[in-house]
Amino acid sequence: MEFYQWLVPLIAAFYMVRIIMQYLQQKRLVGSMIIWLVFWLIISVLAIIPDFISTNMAQLLGFKSNINAVIFVALGFLFIFMFYLTAMVEKLEKQLTQLVRNLALENKKLKDDLERIKNPENEDSPHS
Repeated sequence: MEFYQWLVPLIAAFYMVRIIMQYLQQKRLVGSMIIWLVFWLIISVLAIIPDFISTNMAQLLGFKSNINAVIFVALGFLFIFMFYLTAMVEKLEKQLTQLVRNLALENKKLKDDLERIKNPENEDSPHS
């Protein structure tokens, strides 16, 4: 076994424990925890048995070279992950915009109410 075949699973185990601890401390959501645990598990398996995985992946996808298949799949996952992150950022931007609008409207209403309380003579009264 090569050195990296021992090192990578150890690093992955460290991060998997860290991710679980973050979840237990409620710093991470279940979906995020599962995605990262699966990621580190796949990295560990690829490190332990790289030839078996890459050869089967190349045969399944029709590539002649193992490394081309691994790079192709990795790029595919990166694009999917980038699409997911972009969608999440756009959703957060929309939520933030709506929140700022609501706060501005509420702030304006509170200022108007405060002004009415300070200057009651400006209001239309039945005596005018």
